[in-house]
Amino acid sequence: MSIKEYFSFTKSEKRGVIVLLIILLLILFSFPFVDYLKQQNTPDFTEYEDAILAFEKELNEQGNEQKQAYQQKNKQALSITLFDFDPNTISDEEWKQLGFRDWQIKIINNYKAKGGNWKIKADVKKIYGISDKHYKLLFPHILLPETIEKTNYQYDKPVKKSVENKFEKKDYSQKIDINTADSVMLTNIKGIGPVYSSRIIKYRDLLGGFIAKEQLKEVWGFSEETYQIALPQIVVSDRVQKININKATAEVLKQHPYINWKIANAIEKYRKANGSYKSVADLNKLHLLDKATIEKISPYLTVE
Repeated sequence: MSIKEYFSFTKSEKRGVIVLLIILLLILFSFPFVDYLKQQNTPDFTEYEDAILAFEKELNEQGNEQKQAYQQKNKQALSITLFDFDPNTISDEEWKQLGFRDWQIKIINNYKAKGGNWKIKADVKKIYGISDKHYKLLFPHILLPETIEKTNYQYDKPVKKSVENKFEKKDYSQKIDINTADSVMLTNIKGIGPVYSSRIIKYRDLLGGFIAKEQLKEVWGFSEETYQIALPQIVVSDRVQKININKATAEVLKQHPYINWKIANAIEKYRKANGSYKSVADLNKLHLLDKATIEKISPYLTVE
């Protein structure tokens, strides 16, 4: 067989070669065209950039408005009116004034119903749901000691025979005016030590002075037994600081231990609506106040 025969093609083979070459040429020439199509079909968003930026700005503004509205709502929801208070005696409405929510007040009432009470300021922090910020606002106004002092506690307990010898050098026959005595003088009353004396002075300052010996029993922790031991030495002079109900605001009035915010607001509103009080007896015209309450607060009020 000659070499020529190896390189010769039949008619059909020649057609196949020609078709294959055409296909290869088409593929080669198609690459630039594909690149061109890609460039033509790539979307151009530059003309929409301003619209996109404006939309994003609007979303951010809406988010800020919603955030501010939420913060304002929370601020209003946690509105607090501060006043001195004993957590063991205040009403539900007063808890609300102090910024507590209804569900917290319900827990508080359940706790009190089971015999629970608050002995020191830090106990208030244990109320479920109270934040550190809320507690710090209330702390200066809580009418409870910061700690229960154990040192010298024996002096504040009813005096027993085992400790009576410690008091023998003191003159328990002398009468002491609880409206003028300082903390040292008060410890000369049998059964009263440094702890009770400081509490008595603090409560005396809140009241504006004592008008009756029995008010000592209102001092925190002052038992009936201790009162009976101290009673023979106690004298109460007429030295009471009175509040002028024709001038004092509700904020000032409610600082007094016997006047809560309801009574304080009622006194101020009546004065604004009807003019100055002519006498303390005019308080009888306030429907909110009963006879017992008026008798209790009257010695601490004046119209002049």
